[in-house]
Amino acid sequence: MLLIAEPYQAMFAALGLNSFDSITAAFGTPPRADRESVKVEQSVIARAGGPPLPVFFKQYFYPRPSLAFWGRASKAHCEFRHYGVFMQADVRCAERIACGEKRDRFGRLRHAFIITRTVPDAATFIGFMSSTPPSAASRTVQLRRNILRQLARMTRRSHDAGFYHRDLYGRNVLVTETPEQGPLVWWIDCPRGVFDRWSPWRRRSALKDLASLDKSASKHCSRSERLAFIQEYLAKPALDADAKKWIRDALDYRRQRWPEDWNEN
Repeated sequence: MLLIAEPYQAMFAALGLNSFDSITAAFGTPPRADRESVKVEQSVIARAGGPPLPVFFKQYFYPRPSLAFWGRASKAHCEFRHYGVFMQADVRCAERIACGEKRDRFGRLRHAFIITRTVPDAATFIGFMSSTPPSAASRTVQLRRNILRQLARMTRRSHDAGFYHRDLYGRNVLVTETPEQGPLVWWIDCPRGVFDRWSPWRRRSALKDLASLDKSASKHCSRSERLAFIQEYLAKPALDADAKKWIRDALDYRRQRWPEDWNEN
């Protein structure tokens, strides 16, 4: 199986990257062949008449054919699809370029990859917020509020579309800042996301995303910033009883899921 995003199909064809093997060969050796493993590396793809294209190449390798993905998509394929979901939901994310799978004749997964375009000059949410601590400087305060506002709205748009990231930790949220665009928030690394529009567990899925974000925010954001995030996520003018229940439930999820990392703030 090979999927190439439409904007890159002509470029891949011109470079002779038209099969699973030709693409993986262009990026060198697979991960360790003696055990199940995943390898992520930054690289570039040469472009005729233009600068090299900076990319991330993530590949999964299964030395023993994996039954875990028999009859269903690999993590690489799922992540490729989920970036498409984010684009439709107006959630800024890494741009998908290509993905592929190799299976044995029984349909068991052996090797998979996904290529995404590098988000230029990005820091993780954790890195950005820790390097831009709250202060009396109005620009710093507004910058942090802007980032948290974007993140809250992106999370709500995804949930309103019935999609839950399930790995929405601070390391999987990127922040860029340029004089022209200001701060921008991006989502990455979503192989485990799920659609859930109707089940009684969808609130639990939303709480997992909120608790995962708060796991990082509790260390790098003030209490007032975290409260403002929930208020923005819920689109409420004030923290009413419903908002306070969301806060309590998200904190309870954090305490139960990561007791070793729990703090009372």
